[in-house]
Amino acid sequence: MSAALSLNLKSIDCIMANVEGAQRKTKIFCTLGPACWSEEGLLELIDAGMNVARFNFSHGDHASHLSCLTRLRGALAKRPNKNVAIMLDTKGPEIRTGFLANKGKVTIQKDSLIELTTDYE
Repeated sequence: MSAALSLNLKSIDCIMANVEGAQRKTKIFCTLGPACWSEEGLLELIDAGMNVARFNFSHGDHASHLSCLTRLRGALAKRPNKNVAIMLDTKGPEIRTGFLANKGKVTIQKDSLIELTTDYE
């Protein structure tokens, strides 16, 4: 485990030590990444008080996120008294312009008026 993850877990532990889980109204969201994708890392986050596991689909691929979700379910099976919500943060809007003529090379002159479209026909 990285030093940064360890430090963050200690910070969460301080919050949890001062307030009972049932009294705490603030939820702890954890964005999951490669540093904590192992079942051991997920268990540490659960034990530290994670309420929501956030999957950021702007990074990684669907297969990696599915594998992590499977490990999270396995970790939660070992902590039957804990509940963790799943949040999927999907990619924001992206503009796809399709294919360009001239093998993708376009020269744009200063002050030219150009039109970008997603119409592939």
